[in-house]
Amino acid sequence: MTPDQTQTKRRRGGQKGNRNACKHGFYSATLSPDQTREVSNIVNLEGVDPEVALIRVKLQSSLQHDPGNRRVIREASRLLVKHHSAEYGLDATARYYLKTVVDLILEIASLRQSAALHRPGNGQIPLP
Repeated sequence: MTPDQTQTKRRRGGQKGNRNACKHGFYSATLSPDQTREVSNIVNLEGVDPEVALIRVKLQSSLQHDPGNRRVIREASRLLVKHHSAEYGLDATARYYLKTVVDLILEIASLRQSAALHRPGNGQIPLP
């Protein structure tokens, strides 16, 4: 240790400035001002149900931060199917079909987002 470095005793738990508990994406409890604006625009301009708009914005944020997160895709799919099942009174067969379709669509979106992050010019290694 150099003379100009001071040794400070670390306390138990998170240290000052620690952002480990901050969450982003699908599992965060709050929306940023931009996300709130986006949900409002989707609801007002596109006529989308507010719950679906919220899932859409949270999923988009999560895929930007961690496009390969399969847990997020499964959770978003489950919530969308649950919402539509209740809204339209879907039977078990229709729910299964809808879940399969939504899973595939979200998986494709995740793969596209992941590929976009790895394109040359993004500071990433290019895909073969």
